[in-house]
Amino acid sequence: MARYQHLPLYQATYAYTKEIYRLKCRLPKLIRHDLGQDLFRSSVKALKLIVFANGLEKKKEALLILSLEMEVHWVWLRLLVDTKAVSVGEFKALSERLSEITQQISKWREWEKKQKLKGNESEREK
Repeated sequence: MARYQHLPLYQATYAYTKEIYRLKCRLPKLIRHDLGQDLFRSSVKALKLIVFANGLEKKKEALLILSLEMEVHWVWLRLLVDTKAVSVGEFKALSERLSEITQQISKWREWEKKQKLKGNESEREK
């Protein structure tokens, strides 16, 4: 098992979380304390889920929750740009980072499925 700090997904999510925190601090007060805080807490939860998934033998549930958590980020980012709380440029930069994260989660989920299939095949051979 690789250390979670070495995972590219963890590193990308950590950098994204720092960007979200900086963004939250710059948001207008009304948005900062609801949408901004929710977005930041959710990104911290994503980091926690990566650590959990990395340590669990059966990663499927943690990866599914992580995937869904990041889908909510898409909605929140869209809300921020639609309410003009962030610029289109900021939205684009965060979207690129989020896209990278969701692609890595998807690849990890595919890998997990393959591992499960390999495990089922080896059990049948016994």
